[in-house]
Amino acid sequence: MNIKSMIKEKAKDIGFDLVGVTDLSPSKYKKEYENWLLKGMHADMDYLVKTKMVRLSPLLRYRWAKSILMVGMNYYPGQPLNSKKDKILISRYAMGRDYHVVLNEKLFELSNFIISTTGVRQTKYYTDTGPLLEKELAQRAGLGWIGKNTILITEEFGSWIFLGEILLDIEVEPDEPGKDRCEDCDLCSKYCPSQALIPSYILNNNLCTAFHTVMNKGKLPDWFPSSGNPYIFGCDICQEVCPFNRDVKRTKISDFLPREKLVNPDIQWLSGLKEEEFKHNFKNTPVEWSGFDIFMRNVNAFLKKKHEYI
Repeated sequence: MNIKSMIKEKAKDIGFDLVGVTDLSPSKYKKEYENWLLKGMHADMDYLVKTKMVRLSPLLRYRWAKSILMVGMNYYPGQPLNSKKDKILISRYAMGRDYHVVLNEKLFELSNFIISTTGVRQTKYYTDTGPLLEKELAQRAGLGWIGKNTILITEEFGSWIFLGEILLDIEVEPDEPGKDRCEDCDLCSKYCPSQALIPSYILNNNLCTAFHTVMNKGKLPDWFPSSGNPYIFGCDICQEVCPFNRDVKRTKISDFLPREKLVNPDIQWLSGLKEEEFKHNFKNTPVEWSGFDIFMRNVNAFLKKKHEYI
């Protein structure tokens, strides 16, 4: 068995659902990415500007790297989230154990295996935290394609996928890149309540509910919450309407299954949470990572416009 096959087999044994390899050649989307930043569609995520050159050309920082292993893990919990009167929604990814912790544990295990059983001497792994254009690299590694909702879409698991990567100091034969299958479908942009998606594969974070409820540390925009959108943390609407997310297999990772109290939570209950209660109910979830102040800011914004979304 060659090194590539050995690594892929181990990755699957550890729990990764998708595995692929690509090189670290410069991004093919340099012009598009720079224009997106120039137009301010990254909102206040200034780190994207500061790390722009490395993201576009990873070898500027990782000069020792010869290949990158891309992995994907299905997190789809399997049950629908139906907002009811006086209820709100939390994005599926945020109702279980924080994916950063789960994937990093498995990436650590896989990285140690690679070093101990192959000729690799140096690795570096990330999940959503490194200065890399993860989705483009995952597409180049054959995991799927970047959809019009700007999320990686896969054949088997739709877009319900967490991504991770391990940089390697040896050359491994790249896999065939994924091919775009969105074609003339534009359901994601059509159904986005705040019109954050531009049909030409562009996301304007200034209008994105997921950005504002998770990453925005300051004041929420006046339009939040947008009419008809019940999401208080994150947003899954552009994924819910995607045809590739129908009949998706349920995750095998129990850590990603939602905690019962977080499915359709009552907004009155949430509004009365003290900080210690918040920490107890959201412990080790992405919501806890975002913090009590931000979450309660979101709750209070919903209460002010309650009549518009229920």
